[in-house]
Amino acid sequence: MALFFKAIMGELGFLVGKYSKTTTPTTEDKRIHNLERLLLRVRVIIEEAERRLITNKAMVHQLNLLRKEMYVGYFIMDNLRCQGIEDKGHDVSHSFSLSKFNPSKRLFFSNVDIDREKNLQQVIRNLNNLIQNVNEFIVFLKNYPPMYRQPYSMHFVGMCMFGRQMEMDRIMDFLMQKEHSGTEGVHVLPIIGPAFVGKSTLVAYVCNDARVRNCFSQIMVINGDDINNQNLVDLKEGVTIMHQNNALGGNDRVLVVIEFSRDVDELSWKNLYSSSSVYLGRGSRMIITSRSNKVMEFGTTQALVLNFLPLEAYWYFFKILTFGSTYSNDHPRLESMAMEIARELNGSFMCANVTSSFLRNNFNYQFWLVYLAQLKENIKRSISSFGEHPFDLMHKNKPMTWHFSDDEFVVYDKYRTCHTKEKSPRITLEDVVSRRVKYEEEFEVLQWKSQIQPYSSYIFSCLIQRAHDTRKEH
Repeated sequence: MALFFKAIMGELGFLVGKYSKTTTPTTEDKRIHNLERLLLRVRVIIEEAERRLITNKAMVHQLNLLRKEMYVGYFIMDNLRCQGIEDKGHDVSHSFSLSKFNPSKRLFFSNVDIDREKNLQQVIRNLNNLIQNVNEFIVFLKNYPPMYRQPYSMHFVGMCMFGRQMEMDRIMDFLMQKEHSGTEGVHVLPIIGPAFVGKSTLVAYVCNDARVRNCFSQIMVINGDDINNQNLVDLKEGVTIMHQNNALGGNDRVLVVIEFSRDVDELSWKNLYSSSSVYLGRGSRMIITSRSNKVMEFGTTQALVLNFLPLEAYWYFFKILTFGSTYSNDHPRLESMAMEIARELNGSFMCANVTSSFLRNNFNYQFWLVYLAQLKENIKRSISSFGEHPFDLMHKNKPMTWHFSDDEFVVYDKYRTCHTKEKSPRITLEDVVSRRVKYEEEFEVLQWKSQIQPYSSYIFSCLIQRAHDTRKEH
């Protein structure tokens, strides 16, 4: 451990001296090389910090700034490297031209691509400023105990809650907050966000933390859609016990997680909340998750709003999932296509996991080329026909159509999630995309099984139709 800190401090001294003296490298290639070295050192610091239980808020904030600049740095570096690739052997553009269909992408890429030299200098300057102030951070870091879990490295990114460190800290603060004398009622934290942004996964990940399990005698989960005036009127019905800690003895502190998938009846909520004081001990907590902003009114503290990751962080996540321990810059043409594929996935965690598994299993240039062409064509068709990105349709539980050369792969709105206890279909999405299955009728497909809690399996019903098939879709 001492050797680690000594090596990092020595390297930081070299980098700070280097960049303070050499603010204007002579060529873009040299700047990119310098940025790559700087990012490597920053990543080492971040991964070491993520192994430790940091409680100091200022250090947590500084660590988050390092993460954000690292994501931006890798995005700028990879984007510039991909732009420099000249491959005339295929007809799929890697030019990162502005999207015709997504105004937010046009705005983002207008900011990123107009002046590549300016962006490169800016990211080096930002990282340099952060790295000059990180010496004290490293000194204090060794005083914090290890967490005995893996950081978000290339080997474990798919098994960790990626990109939600600040949100996890916010939930932990809410749960660990000490009860003041005279405080009445159960504290409620609403978590709001669109479908498949990771609300339930984030909560399950926090609830699995040893600090939380040692703090509450019980952690229970309720399907909020069952809350109405007729059936679920108290906290004794319709409950799934996620964790039971009998070692706490007389501690009646309970954590209740309520998941809403649709709008909530306000009267039903008030009845349930008023009954909570009868069944929950002092210091108990509630977390409610929903797609609707209406539940913000139910909170006793400010709601936590989850959005999809920024493109820079999403690219870092997707790249590590796709290339794993393989250095992506050793495969420049594949890296270029991967970056364009990532840009088309609209920030979806699920799509990143599904797509990266396809690409990993077929580490072949021609396969990736065909996949990218099909992806772009299907997005174009969906926007032309429905006015929406196909993955946005899926998130809204609307039918989504995926076209092949002679078939069309129809995903219906019978989309559901099941947990580990329920048996999932044997047919996978990869089986369908690879054309290994042929069915005349509707059948269920396992799209993806999460490797982190609550280990959900995502399942949908689909039908493969011939282009000339005139059957009506459901």
